[in-house]
Amino acid sequence: MRYTKFEIKNFKGINDLTLDLSNLPEGKIFPLVGLNESGKTTILEAINYFQEGTEANHEYEIIHKNKSGNFTGTIEVKATLALDDEDCSIINESIRQESLSIENAPMEFSVTTKYIYENAKFKEKKVLREFIPEIKVKTSRQRIFELLIVGNGLLWSSIADAVVDNLPRIIYFPNFLFDFPESIYLENIETLTVSEKDKNVMKEYKQIIDDILHCINPDYQLTDFLTKLKANTDVAQQAAAMQVKQEISIILNRKIVNPWQQIFPGPNKNILIEINKDSVGYYLQIKVNEGTSSFLINERSLGFRWFFGFILFTEFRKKRDGEHGEYVFLFDEPASNLHEKSQQQLLTLFENLTSNAKIIYSTHSPYLINKKSILNAFVVKDEGRKEPEDWNFKQDVKSIPYRKFVAEYPNEETHFKPLLDVLEFVDNPFIPTGNIVFFEGKFDYYTFKLIEHKFFTRQSYNFNFYPGAGVDRYENIFREYLGNNRKFTAIFDADAGGVDAKKRYVKDVSQELEQNIFTLNDVDNDFDTFQTENLFSDAERLEIQNKLFPASTVYQKSEFNTAIQGLFIGGDDFHLSDETLARYKKIFDFIKQKFVELK
Repeated sequence: MRYTKFEIKNFKGINDLTLDLSNLPEGKIFPLVGLNESGKTTILEAINYFQEGTEANHEYEIIHKNKSGNFTGTIEVKATLALDDEDCSIINESIRQESLSIENAPMEFSVTTKYIYENAKFKEKKVLREFIPEIKVKTSRQRIFELLIVGNGLLWSSIADAVVDNLPRIIYFPNFLFDFPESIYLENIETLTVSEKDKNVMKEYKQIIDDILHCINPDYQLTDFLTKLKANTDVAQQAAAMQVKQEISIILNRKIVNPWQQIFPGPNKNILIEINKDSVGYYLQIKVNEGTSSFLINERSLGFRWFFGFILFTEFRKKRDGEHGEYVFLFDEPASNLHEKSQQQLLTLFENLTSNAKIIYSTHSPYLINKKSILNAFVVKDEGRKEPEDWNFKQDVKSIPYRKFVAEYPNEETHFKPLLDVLEFVDNPFIPTGNIVFFEGKFDYYTFKLIEHKFFTRQSYNFNFYPGAGVDRYENIFREYLGNNRKFTAIFDADAGGVDAKKRYVKDVSQELEQNIFTLNDVDNDFDTFQTENLFSDAERLEIQNKLFPASTVYQKSEFNTAIQGLFIGGDDFHLSDETLARYKKIFDFIKQKFVELK
């Protein structure tokens, strides 16, 4: 089961908002992009409230301030989930046991959490459930199917309860800067002389140790590990316990320290696991060894503590026993304590994390916008705060899907730029930008980027591809690049549109562009009149198209482009002939030579 949509009404500054995660191509990383105070955190809080609810007597906290005096109505968060084979098996088996036949297997399941208020006073909480389409059944004697919820409400409720029990976990992290305990007690936590809050924190860290053990080996159990530790006179059991301790250290080094060292090369770090016993019981300590010194996690840098907590509470968390479906991780302004380079590395960690998980995260950093997930981005704007006097009284938080948002900016030269404008991003002239390659549009960008990454990673091309939005929209950007003496090359199609555009830029912008702009037939006369898709064979185009549209039998340009986009984002495997690869190599070699000439 996986979440596909969240619908939020009257939650704090949100009047009516839908976050649809079922975009094509299928994506698992969803950035919420916007400035501070735009409402990004409110969206994350609402999704978290769907699962966690509110503490007793704190229901007033989710009413917007300007309504808190006399609010009458409902605050709602509705989640829609796609059912998988395991869910359908639960439904079918329950119906079979009642000697019923089912007409239609439901595809989706929705749960709506409602908080009902009257004159600002909380009255009750309701939870509504719905199968989509609704389940219809009949007995062997019936001729027509009828709604199960009408004919046998008790059976319907028991099935809905079973599905709800399997709802995937939503895990919200406002940040990862936790006070890491010096000691993680593995037993007798209730006897600790600390507050209930601290006991609950300790229980969560104990559970994380169990998650780590499951990650090492699905058969490992914390209780079994403790049994081995306590077998003081059993040499074999003690040896087994020391082996498990060593494996904990190995996996923490592999999952946390090694990636950290790739981002920040420096003195070698090594995780050490120490296990001791006091009057409470056995406890575990995680230390970082650097050279001849060992440090507790809380004694390391802010960035390392953030990174350590991020991996610990995400990658290992997914191994928790007894949980089902695709997790949803909610991150609020992740990596705000990290350098820009580290933020960019975090995007790679996001991709690694999306096995059996979705990620929704808020950001106002341009360094946390990934070209692979930009199509799944939402621009968050508060459309209620139009005047300064509205600031505390009018809010209407909206999440605008990227495709819809960018369509409102048809004259931009790059489909990234509208998001950068939202973030009020200013390009730094002191940052060198070299070996930029322009193509006609975003699908050419996806195609060349995909093929260069998949088939030519060992070549020394080192190109930075520019995600353009059309062959006619480069005038301003070409002027800027010439004015700042930036090295760039443009490769346009060899059709009439590409040839005419090249002539126009040379005439209207600068004669210098003769050394920057080329069409495919400049690369090779055999490419005369070629568009990018002509570089593939007919069979290859259809094979790629079938990756996303398996029912297609003839080439359709729009479907082919969407499939290329899907391959770029999803990383699925595909093959190209030697002839096609030779064509692309010829183009890359041509571009490489042009950059040599520009220097």
